[in-house]
Amino acid sequence: MKARIDYRTQDEITNSLAQSFPVGRLFKAVNIDGSNIRKLLTGLALEIARIEEKISKEVYEAYFINEGQDGLLEEWESYLGIPDDCFSIINKTRDERIEQVLVKMSMSTVVTEQDFIDLAAIFGYTVQVLSGIELGAFPLILPFVLGTPKSLRFTMMIRLPSSLAPTSVFPLTLPFTLSSGGSSVIECLFNKLKPANVVIAYDYTL
Repeated sequence: MKARIDYRTQDEITNSLAQSFPVGRLFKAVNIDGSNIRKLLTGLALEIARIEEKISKEVYEAYFINEGQDGLLEEWESYLGIPDDCFSIINKTRDERIEQVLVKMSMSTVVTEQDFIDLAAIFGYTVQVLSGIELGAFPLILPFVLGTPKSLRFTMMIRLPSSLAPTSVFPLTLPFTLSSGGSSVIECLFNKLKPANVVIAYDYTL
């Protein structure tokens, strides 16, 4: 993963500066090529473009998360509390560590069912999110969730790939694994991000 900042062209910066002026006849010339004020904005935009390019090429790539050196990666991890009970840096590649930083920075925006699905997709997993009320109503189909209508409305069933299933301790062969959950980073994050009044059940049948 190569870190960089996208910088704007001189024309884009010039137009951005022009848009910051009030609307009206007095400042109409900011959008007229060849006018004195447009020339002034073009000159300012040239210097701003040079600064943005310098930040992109020399500062960001050299000191943030560049391939050749740690830069500020370790500081970002420390700031975000990595490693923790979900994220580890042991035996992790630089790209994996960067991914963890970006994921943890975006965790505060996880709210909807689609947000949970998108979070799992970052790690390369396809998951399904179902409401307990969908799975706890008769007729019941394995696997199902038992509970009262009230509790089922606050139960979220997460269907995960079978590769993430924990090893069952029961000496019985069942169509699903009985467990309170596995040890994957997906489950760890989901358990942290779920609303306090919601219970998550995991089903490993995908």
